[in-house]
Amino acid sequence: MLARAAAIAVSAALGITATGVAAAVPAWADAPSVTGYSPANVVAGTVLNIIGTGLTGTTDVTFTGGADAVPTSVTDTDITVTVPAGAQSGPVALTPATGTTAPNLGVEVTSISRDASYVVYPNATHVRATLTAAGQGIAGQTATLLVRTIGTTRWSPAPNPQTTNSNGAVAFLVNPNRTTEYSMSFAASAKAAAVRTTAVTVALRPTITVTLPIVAPILTPQKFPGVLRPAIGGSVQLQRLVAGVWRYVTSATVGTGGKFVFAIKGWSTKGLYTYRAVRPADAQHLSTGTGAKYVRAVDRTLRYGMTGPDVSFLQQRLRTLHYDVPAVTGGFNYDTLHAVIAFEKVQRITRDGVVSATVWSHLGRPTLPHLLHPYAGVGAIEIDLTKQVLYYAVNGTIVRILDVSTGGGYTFIDSSGHLATAITPTGHFHILYKIDRWVTSKLGTLYRPAYFNYSGYAIHGEDQVPSYPASHGCVRITVPAMDRMYSKLTIGMSVWIYRT
Repeated sequence: MLARAAAIAVSAALGITATGVAAAVPAWADAPSVTGYSPANVVAGTVLNIIGTGLTGTTDVTFTGGADAVPTSVTDTDITVTVPAGAQSGPVALTPATGTTAPNLGVEVTSISRDASYVVYPNATHVRATLTAAGQGIAGQTATLLVRTIGTTRWSPAPNPQTTNSNGAVAFLVNPNRTTEYSMSFAASAKAAAVRTTAVTVALRPTITVTLPIVAPILTPQKFPGVLRPAIGGSVQLQRLVAGVWRYVTSATVGTGGKFVFAIKGWSTKGLYTYRAVRPADAQHLSTGTGAKYVRAVDRTLRYGMTGPDVSFLQQRLRTLHYDVPAVTGGFNYDTLHAVIAFEKVQRITRDGVVSATVWSHLGRPTLPHLLHPYAGVGAIEIDLTKQVLYYAVNGTIVRILDVSTGGGYTFIDSSGHLATAITPTGHFHILYKIDRWVTSKLGTLYRPAYFNYSGYAIHGEDQVPSYPASHGCVRITVPAMDRMYSKLTIGMSVWIYRT
């Protein structure tokens, strides 16, 4: 424009006729006018069309932020220019029409973030991005999540692209199985140019578990099985806490399914030992480890009448496993003896009431019994004739396990003078009535019997409860156990009796 104005001024000075000037003035005097852009939102590198009138002669386009660009094509109604780096949302100025401004051009801004810098397998987190122009979110733009494993060069698109919301935001839930980089690509549309975000990294911390016995005998080799998830191979370490410092013990190779087994020689002395399992970091995974795990190594075979802290530990362990030990006394008493026998029955090992190395080993990794007929919301009794134990359950969960002796299978003369077989009936029964005292019959005495049919079969206390079936058909438990159970054997309670 300055050149055009100068040309007019020079013509007047030289005395050029009005007629000659009049023919040139309309073409030179039209001020540029920009009416819009295509696309309306751009990023650096986008080919932009500036649409308007009077655009002929434009030599330079200046974007908000001070970035300049030279048009690649100029007509009276259209300027084609590539958006330079550094361009920002706002007005665009045309040169030589210095000072002539156009409507705001939206230059897109993208951001990407993740909810967590790392996840612990198999947890997930969100990767989020926002697409804005001139401070406003751009809605309805298609976003594709791009994924690259650390240490590789290839980016792969994830399935299921999403669309930005009214705020220009989009989020993908990611569940990596190794440390992974994420970026997002926004497709071009009538609203905006194509653009891609920078990358963020989500690191992965594997999960490792290891199973140690709660208690185990000394001088006995031990195996501690474990699992690493995901199953990424390599090796894991077993460490032991010694004088406040974690020290290496052994290692194991991770096999199929992430499984591994630590093997140790055992302990020379009794005591409490503390271990943990650890997997060091690698290029694609963070380090991981278990919390402290404890094993109590014991050195005595325990029998009826013995006392000591190991007896207290035995009693506490049996109570934890729901065997009928009323209190931790430190003395191997009558109740503890029958709880040990019940435990041996469930584990299907020798029923002698002696806590040997075998029993200690099973106490460390016990077989846990299960109800065959769980009832939610009510108490119930199950009696396993094969194992010779009684399960008292509440809300479908075993809360007490008792030693019992049932029908011995021998023949005898019943109270009517007939030959009978000592068999405990199987099936589903209910507590029908109870007698709160010693009851004497031709076949013996019953303490506080709770009858489950009208033929005289009952759960009752008895002075003699051997570790094998010995009754005429009733279910014997010890007298102290009956005192603890009597109030719980309510009228109408289900009694299931079966063999396994």
